[in-house]
Order: sequence, then structure tokens, then C-alpha cells
Amino acid sequence: MERRPAQIRRRRFVAHFRANVLVGFPAMLDRLVGMFSGRKAPPLEEAGRGVVASSRGNEAFARLNAVAPLAIHVDGACAGKPVERTDRDAVGERKTMVCREAVLGRDQRVSGYGFSLRSEVNRRVRASSAHIQRLYDEVLVRNLQSMDVQRLLEHRLAFVALAASSLDKPLVEVLPPAGIVYVIGQDPQFATDAQALRDGLARLKSLGYQVGLQGVDIDRPGMPPCVELADFLSLDIGGSSIPGIADQMRLAARLAPKIRFLATNLRTLEEFGVCAKLPFSHFQGPFITHREKWDAPRMDAGRIKVLELLNKVRGFAEVTELAALFKQAPALSFKLLRYANSPGVGLTHKVGTLEQALMVLGRLKLYRWLTLLLFTSGETRELDLALLENALVRARLAELAGRERLPPEERDELFVTGVFSLLDVLMDTPMEAVLQQVSLPAAVQEALLNRAGKYAPYLELAIACEQSDGAGMEALSESVGLQAGQVNGLHIDALLWAQQVKE
Repeated sequence: MERRPAQIRRRRFVAHFRANVLVGFPAMLDRLVGMFSGRKAPPLEEAGRGVVASSRGNEAFARLNAVAPLAIHVDGACAGKPVERTDRDAVGERKTMVCREAVLGRDQRVSGYGFSLRSEVNRRVRASSAHIQRLYDEVLVRNLQSMDVQRLLEHRLAFVALAASSLDKPLVEVLPPAGIVYVIGQDPQFATDAQALRDGLARLKSLGYQVGLQGVDIDRPGMPPCVELADFLSLDIGGSSIPGIADQMRLAARLAPKIRFLATNLRTLEEFGVCAKLPFSHFQGPFITHREKWDAPRMDAGRIKVLELLNKVRGFAEVTELAALFKQAPALSFKLLRYANSPGVGLTHKVGTLEQALMVLGRLKLYRWLTLLLFTSGETRELDLALLENALVRARLAELAGRERLPPEERDELFVTGVFSLLDVLMDTPMEAVLQQVSLPAAVQEALLNRAGKYAPYLELAIACEQSDGAGMEALSESVGLQAGQVNGLHIDALLWAQQVKE
């Protein structure tokens, strides 16, 4: 049977692609594989040495796809379409790590997340060619799809950075648009072609996505129409002076009165305090968990009472003794009765006394509740709720990561380890002083004080997921018997659980 013209054209295109494109890029692909796998990349000079056989290009492409699948068809064309969800363990064998960083609103509560791959991969890729940038974007988007990130976005946003060179590619349509903000950087391809950038932004908007800009020169000719389309403008606090940032905000607001501003790379509470006085609507950076130099550690009375109760519960105090301690703190007594009668506990009849509430909850549930109460008792600050959510994600992720290897009682201790890992930040007190106030298992204390012992890898893995620390993420995952895709899935599960618990 005679082949149809479309088939002939497709096969000619594939032949040309393999002969001219794959042959020219094996060194580039080797370097990209090295970024994701941790393998040392070849020197840059090797990329220009002669023409390498196409078999090497195919081999490099296969290694890249094994580390972070790019949905490449056998005919060489990128699918650009959603792939079927498979068993999480199977997906985990082929995925790479996705990190997240909380984004706060002006109320200092979590309003979204910034998602990226490992930070060092991010930096190196963004400085690479458009081809590499598009491959990176494909890896990130496909991984977010496999994680089912939409589960988090009913009331929150996902900020996903894309290279401008990816705007006209099918990969941007993989994620459903609800809650997705594609943040576009000004890469060399668009340095002299603002019209192409504007067309790409308009395409995203027509598909229902929100769009943001970062690192753009608003004064450059042709850029104002792009700013007019943007929903967000991201401004790196570490990359410019505050007066310069304020000028950019004023100029952008004149072009797009409804544009919202996102402050990124905030590292300290002082930086956050300065930016909170400017018209930023969102804030992103490690300032939430930043450890200050505490000159005068403080322990307020409300939290000291909770720590006393935690010690009594762990020491198997009688119900009557626990009830007597609660009665000394009317606010805690009210919270205990409200919690015991909440729908989540599932009682068919309301309890009316502290003794009944303590009996109904049991020691394990009471201990967890008191642990979380540390974040909402005493002298609270606006940032404490964001800190609590971060601690909950750590605790739940560590607990889930240990479910295949550790018995239930040790998984409970993993949960406590995760929550307590931020108590020093919460109380403005060194961890050594915090742990002097509460009795904890030796393995928990070892993990918190020295990042050592049985529980340390689980805690370190949970922290690495929020700090884009890729140097040891793969090793940590392997040390607890997990693969990248499994960690990604557990990460989303933990984020969703923390949202629900806080609500």
C-alpha cells in the first residue's frame, strides 16, 4: 500500500532529526543527564569537538529519559500530551525530585507553593541553551502531573517557572489551568523579541492559566505590553535595592493596575518586615524557618504549660493528674473539650468533663494534639501558623516515609521529630534549651540535636524537599528505601494532609 503524504513527511522529519539534531547534541545531553543524576558532567570544551555518532546521542537521550522521562515517542517526536497515571512505585523508578517552597499572602498564611527541581540543577539549566531549558521545563511539568499537584490547588496557587522558549510548546498544556501560575523569565531568545514573549503570554492566558514575569526589564522597548498581560511580577529581593524595587513596582502598577507583586528570595524576618511595608501581595523564601541569633531566649507561660502536659503524658500520668493540670489552664481546658467533641474525633455523644475527654482521646491522640498546640498557645505571632504548617508537612512526610520500614510506634516518634524540628524557631530559643523542657525518646533527641541516629535521614529528607537541597536528596531517599517518584507522591500527600489538619 502506498504511504500517505503525512506519513512520508513525518518519517522524513524524524530522519532529519536523528541525523542532524541528535548528532549535534550528545554532549549537551550528557551534561543534562549529569545534572539530574549527580554524575559528573564532561567539560564544556568537549561539546565542540567534532561530530559524534548518532548512537551516542540516542544513548544520552535514553539516559536522560530514564532519569526524568520526557514522553518521547519511538518516532522521536515529543508527545506534549498528558501521560497515563501509573502505579506510584513504578513511576518512582523514573522520576526526579521536586522541591517546594511556601508562598505566603499578606495575612502571613500559606497561599501557594513555588515548585522546582533541585536548586543547583535549576541554576545551571537556566543559564543553558533554549533546548536544555525546554527539556528542564518538560521534566518539571511531567513530574508535577505525576504528583497530581491539582489536589493542593482548590484554594492555593502553584507557581511554576518556565523559560520563555517553552511558551509555544505543547508541554504547557499538560497541567489543568486551575491554580497554576506560569512564571516566565526573560531568557536570551526573547531579549530582542518582545512580540514573541507577548504572543506566548497571550496564548497561556487564552488557555486559562495565570502568568507571571520575573527578571524582566520593564523599561525595555516592547516590554510594557507584556507587563500589561501579567497577573504577577516576581521581584528578587537579593538582586536589587529596595528603592529600585519600589520604582519597578510603581512602573508596573501604572501599566497593569491589577498586577500582583511576589517578593522572592526573602531570607530573614528583617527582609520580610521591609517588604511587608511595600505593596507586595505574596512572599517567598526561607525566612519562615530562619534561625535568628537569639540574645534573650524566651519561654512564655502558655507553652511551658503545654510542655509540662507533654511530659506527663509521656510519663504515663493518671487521667486524674492530667485533668488537674488542665484545670489550672482554663483556655487549654476549653480547647481540649472542643477538640474531643469535634467531628474529626467521631463521637456519637458529646463529652462534658475533662476526664471523659482524656479517656476518649487516649494517650497517642492527646500527645499529638498537645504537640500541635505548642504552635497556637501562649504568645503567638502571625507567622506561627505558616510555621505550624511547615512543621506538619515535615512531620507527616517523615512519618509516611517510614511506613514500610518502621513499626507504628517508631513512626509516631518520627512525626514528633518533624514537628519538634521547628520548635526552636517558634520559641526563639536554641534547640538544646527547648529539649531541656520536655522528655523525648533518645532517638528523637539525637535527630533534633545532632542530625544523627535512626530518625535523622527521614527528617533530613523532609527538610531537603522544602529547601531545594538536591545534593543529598537522592542519597537520603535511597537510605530510607524510597525512590524519587515515591517521595514526590508522599510529599504531595503530606502537603494536602497539613492543609486539612489546619482547616
